[in-house]
Amino acid sequence: MHGLILFDLDGTLYQGDAPFRFYAKTIARHMASEDQHRYLDQVESHLNGRERLVAGDNWEAVVQLAEPYLADDDLWQQAFVETRIFMNGEQCELEVPDALRQLLRELRSKITLACVSNSPPEAAIPLLQRLDLYCLFDQVTPSANKPNGLIQHARELWNGQLVPERTLSVGDNYRNDIAPALEAGFATAHISPRGYFPGPSIARGYALDDVIPFIRSWVTRLSEPQRPAEM
Repeated sequence: MHGLILFDLDGTLYQGDAPFRFYAKTIARHMASEDQHRYLDQVESHLNGRERLVAGDNWEAVVQLAEPYLADDDLWQQAFVETRIFMNGEQCELEVPDALRQLLRELRSKITLACVSNSPPEAAIPLLQRLDLYCLFDQVTPSANKPNGLIQHARELWNGQLVPERTLSVGDNYRNDIAPALEAGFATAHISPRGYFPGPSIARGYALDDVIPFIRSWVTRLSEPQRPAEM
């Protein structure tokens, strides 16, 4: 294998806040009326950038904002399941950058492309199919158990012999997608629509479009002949 790129799914391959608003509204149904309005206003302020919350991604932000009003893991999980069903329907507006599809088609003959997501298969695979992305990946790995599972899955894709200097991780959740990759010696591209960059990354941007030039140049460098070390 010439090289490997690990793409996260949620918050990375598509743009749009509809899932997070639906998730918040589903949680809010179980709150007292006065708490519902206050909570949903806080979620909207976060999504609009008026009041940024320190969170790994918008899923975490929705839950963190709910905690003072309703701390119930089971309820949050049920609301998340309902949201995943909503995301697979046409009512959920999501946008995939045209540049992403072009990039994936361009790179498939040069490098192995994998989508590695913590979402379960019944959520991740239909969503990728709906977005016309599923067929553009060589490997789709749902239920990946990141951050711990990221390196394990990379090693499996390298057939047991991990090659860090030829591996790139792209994602929006720093703890899941970037920190373990950097520790393992991978190249990284961190995406954060709200500009939350808690640590180092080789490349970073507010959207996938911002890091596509880096991804393309990184793949190009893999094909360049290695210069012999100077004596």
